[in-house]
Amino acid sequence: MIWIFICIDVIIFIFMDAKLYNYYWFIRCYRDKAVIRKYYRLVAKEKKRLESLGVDKEEIRLLCRFLANTRNAQAEKRLESYRKNLLKRQLSV
Repeated sequence: MIWIFICIDVIIFIFMDAKLYNYYWFIRCYRDKAVIRKYYRLVAKEKKRLESLGVDKEEIRLLCRFLANTRNAQAEKRLESYRKNLLKRQLSV
């Protein structure tokens, strides 16, 4: 039963990363403020959708923090550390 939840979480991570990576790529690359606002609205909508699916809010926050600036090594470390701890907690249950 635990493995089913882990597999579902992995599938959600794949889709979560794909859309959010795409949206944040546009945010980082475009200079037009109207386009950037549009993609921030899409990010907010995607975050709400993921929260309704049961994805951890803190993980979403850390992922978005990393995607906003992919050169931020500290944000990447925190995200990886949080995902490892989350996996450990799920396996120990």
